[in-house]
Amino acid sequence: MQDDMFYPPRNMVCTEAFSLFLDEYHRNLDYFFFVVRLVSFVDQGRVRAAKALVTAEADADERARLEKTANDPDAALRELTKHSTVQSRNLTNGIVNAFQRYFSSVIHSAALKKPIIMASSQTIRVDDIFRFTRHQDLVAFIIDRRINDLSYGGLSEMEKYFDDRLGVQMFDADRQRQLLRLFVEVRNINVHNGGLVNELFANRVGVVEGFPYKKGRSFHVDMDALVSLSENAMQVARRIDEMVSKKFGLKRRSHLVWQENRKAGGAKSKDLSKTDLGASHR
Repeated sequence: MQDDMFYPPRNMVCTEAFSLFLDEYHRNLDYFFFVVRLVSFVDQGRVRAAKALVTAEADADERARLEKTANDPDAALRELTKHSTVQSRNLTNGIVNAFQRYFSSVIHSAALKKPIIMASSQTIRVDDIFRFTRHQDLVAFIIDRRINDLSYGGLSEMEKYFDDRLGVQMFDADRQRQLLRLFVEVRNINVHNGGLVNELFANRVGVVEGFPYKKGRSFHVDMDALVSLSENAMQVARRIDEMVSKKFGLKRRSHLVWQENRKAGGAKSKDLSKTDLGASHR
């Protein structure tokens, strides 16, 4: 199963926003497979213990129970499989949330390079303006507010914004658009409607080949579908990352370099905290 899951190369060159997305993506998958391996170890331990004990067991009933255990190597895995819907929702929500945060972050980075792309007909309250003493802080506030508005418009609104303001096409093919919209909307019904398909889901998703659903019924994706949807989301984001970074001059480095920088920054913050703590006691 783990061999089938899409794992982007950890040394790929990308923006810091994409590097953070990769971190979250890997954390979600790594945790899931950690649980699967843990359950596998439990099953293996059960079987070994039962086989070791059964030969010395005198009680017939207990010996029968141990023999049954020894001949049932997948009991814990079956229990885990009963919770496949919860596992699917957790992975879907985690990956889509990371993807949406990436989108917001890369727009924010591009807008800091060229604030005019955030221009809109919206007004800003005077007291909001007076909260800031630096122009760059006001610009960041406006960018964050606009991105927040975009996030409520769904994938169609985000795609329109990328096309109109950033001059970047999000998708190479309509199938990419269909799969990503489905992925995002599955996350939305998980969070807001208990996994039940509603009118909004049906209107936004439409008909997607290979993914039948019914309004009012529970809907989640199995592992094979999750592999396809995750890979599609990653490929869309990777393409956007390359185009936006090139167009707006965003810094790109190896994902491993970004990770090392974050670790070094975290270590530096801890050292500063210890220094401040020591100073407070002097």
